[in-house]
Amino acid sequence: MSNFPLAIQSLFVVLAFLAIFIAFPAVLFGVIQKWQVIFLMLGYLLFFLGNIWRVWRYGKLSRNQEDAQFKDFTGLAILAGQFIAFLVIHWWAIYDFSRSPTTTTVWQAIGIIILVSAIVINQLAIRTLKGLFDRITIKPNHHLVTTGIYSQVRHPVYLSYVLYLVGYCTILQSFVSLVMSVVSCTIWLGNRINIEEKMLIERFGDRYQAYQSKTKKIIPFIY
Repeated sequence: MSNFPLAIQSLFVVLAFLAIFIAFPAVLFGVIQKWQVIFLMLGYLLFFLGNIWRVWRYGKLSRNQEDAQFKDFTGLAILAGQFIAFLVIHWWAIYDFSRSPTTTTVWQAIGIIILVSAIVINQLAIRTLKGLFDRITIKPNHHLVTTGIYSQVRHPVYLSYVLYLVGYCTILQSFVSLVMSVVSCTIWLGNRINIEEKMLIERFGDRYQAYQSKTKKIIPFIY
């Protein structure tokens, strides 16, 4: 129960995120009542349940200042740019959706499948990592996780981020936001993965390099 207040705090952070990134622009552009917008907000809530569960079960995450990408000047600049890009992506997608006279059922069905896949992958990854799900830090009790979904890809959490954004943009049928998502995630996650893998090689050496040789980085069977 000692971590319960922290979990509630995490929930309020998620609700604030939903308000700023989805609810507010949806009200502004007059689409807050659309099922697609409601579905996406509920989807994000489910998506972040893994984070809330992790905090409730294992305590709060490390501070931002302890994150290796936050400490790196280039990484910090990319993080700042990603936050702005993330805001623009969400608002622009809702703006495009509000101006679309019709919606294509096929694309929305594809978007729902992608979004649900993102939620499942995210939950599986966090449940596998348990207390090791954190910012880019190496802890004294850190050990290498190579089981479950991590036997297929080394960064399934990042894969889930990309998939959710793609699903979000597809449901709202915003091509511009979709392109921005792919570009911004390539830069942000590319930098983040490079920093993280260097740290893991320093910590685990040949074991991690052997793990790298057997798995894909982020996309199963492809990359």
